[in-house]
Amino acid sequence: MVITDVRLAYVHLEEPRAAAEGAEPKYSVTMIIPKNHHQVAEIKAAMQLAIANKWGGKPPKGLRSPLRDGDATDDSGERVKGAEYTDCYFISASNKKPVECVAGKDRARASSEHMRGGNYASVKVGFYGYDTAGNRGVGCGLNGVWITRRGEPLGAASEPWAETEVEDFSAIAERASAAGQQADDVF
Repeated sequence: MVITDVRLAYVHLEEPRAAAEGAEPKYSVTMIIPKNHHQVAEIKAAMQLAIANKWGGKPPKGLRSPLRDGDATDDSGERVKGAEYTDCYFISASNKKPVECVAGKDRARASSEHMRGGNYASVKVGFYGYDTAGNRGVGCGLNGVWITRRGEPLGAASEPWAETEVEDFSAIAERASAAGQQADDVF
């Protein structure tokens, strides 16, 4: 499926990065998705389908979900995530192999200036069930990223945009989604 008009964070699309010491490096991105986003129900349905495909009608209890609440707090009541996650969900997606990353109306290969936290994109993902080393849940595979528009940079190391900016092409992605185009038609 293609999730349209999401804000990107933790963008690692040029070089793979290990999530923890000793872990396998992967290409990855986190999508910040407003709770009122038009595809939330579709995302939840895709996750349920992944559960049904893996465990049938009797999934185990305590499955991990890739769709997490940006408003979550820790035991002391402090927010776990920053203000940019307010009233949003977030999903991290990854792939061991490089994924297609394009930008703009002509979908030209994205440059490092495009692949920054804060920008908006349509992201091609696939949900799957996993049961590995005692961990069970639904994972989110990353299959492609289309940077559609510039957003306010995230992170302390943000730099100003280079001369080649991404124009606002979110309407194109929304029209494709509304027309019921398949993921492969968008990229």
